[in-house]
Amino acid sequence: MQPKLPICYFDARTGILCGNCESRLAKGEITQADVDASKAVAHLSDRVVELQKATLKRAFETKGSYVLEFEASDVPSLRSNPLLLEELENALKGRAYVVGAGGSERRFLEDVFFPARVLTVNTVYLPDGEKKTKVIVPARRSERRIGDFDKLREAVKRARGIDLLVETEREVAASLYS
Repeated sequence: MQPKLPICYFDARTGILCGNCESRLAKGEITQADVDASKAVAHLSDRVVELQKATLKRAFETKGSYVLEFEASDVPSLRSNPLLLEELENALKGRAYVVGAGGSERRFLEDVFFPARVLTVNTVYLPDGEKKTKVIVPARRSERRIGDFDKLREAVKRARGIDLLVETEREVAASLYS
């Protein structure tokens, strides 16, 4: 069994795009991030059984971070393999976030922050009419797993157009009691 990808499976395995995939890339129907992620998933699917049944819908890349949108029903099985994320990050040579395609904004953010738990998601409207989404996460787990919040903000902005503000419980508590 082979994964379903934005490009042909054969193209992903060989690294050379066929005429159809090349024209889709030129038209903007797929992106270079889709091509890179498809290649990584195709090569890893030999070793990782969960990827053989998966459907990669889209991929977004920003400054070496990748948001990989899989079919929502595939995400739990992909998360069941603890080494999968590490293998994807090694193959892509950057940070990888496995998320479910479609769904609500909150569900998308919960997928991005996984395994850290999202405590709250609030929409903040600034006086100039700009909309920001504020996420509060637990301090310890989120700092270890998520790491650089700036890269995360860029990746979320690229994937869904969400302007993100991220705060930890400690930061919120410090601002309330100072």
